[in-house]
Amino acid sequence: MEHPIRLYRTEAEVEKIVTAQRITERAYTEVLNILKPGVSERHIAIELEHLIKLYGGERVAFDLICVTGENTSLPHGVPGDRIVKDGDFFTFDIGAVYEGYHSDMTRTVAVGSATDEMRMIYETVLQAHLKALRAIKAGNTAADVDSAARDHIESCGYGEYFGHSTGHGVGLDIHEAPAVYKTNRTVLRDNMVITDEPGIYLPEKFGVRIEDMVLVQGDNPVDLAKISKEFTII
Repeated sequence: MEHPIRLYRTEAEVEKIVTAQRITERAYTEVLNILKPGVSERHIAIELEHLIKLYGGERVAFDLICVTGENTSLPHGVPGDRIVKDGDFFTFDIGAVYEGYHSDMTRTVAVGSATDEMRMIYETVLQAHLKALRAIKAGNTAADVDSAARDHIESCGYGEYFGHSTGHGVGLDIHEAPAVYKTNRTVLRDNMVITDEPGIYLPEKFGVRIEDMVLVQGDNPVDLAKISKEFTII
């Protein structure tokens, strides 16, 4: 059940969420230096957790998702002993906690090289993410945001490969109201913070997810992330 107070963030709360995000971004940027063929998912995840704490995070916001290759086709993949290979996608779904407040960000990058299919799927997800971002306006519903992303992915023929909601609230918990899914008629209001995280997951091949936290501010959504979302080869 949604608690009305927990739906909204004060200016001080937003500042803490943003600080948690900046810690996450700093750790992410540094860990990219060791992302290369031959390193394991577990190695990357452990290093990220270390860096998040080193840079001021109380702890990680959730069990970090750091997965490569076919494991990126699992939306909730668990880092293991799989080794990064040239031509893999690598997905980071990561976050930090700062003074009790959580951050949440996902980036998918290619390692060494990428196929045309990988580029095309990435661009499809990116456009869905941007369409959802533009729909995060006061007065729209959570369902409107979900539809903006889902309709685009479906129009490109990949609807069956997007099996989770487009987002959720973030605050004292990593998953807060409102849930951003196709039947939730909760109306967005100023000072809500929600995620925008569409994805496409091709079984036994690869997956792509792109996620930012977004602050609702009238007709001008504020993307709280400062890390590029453009297709990147490491």
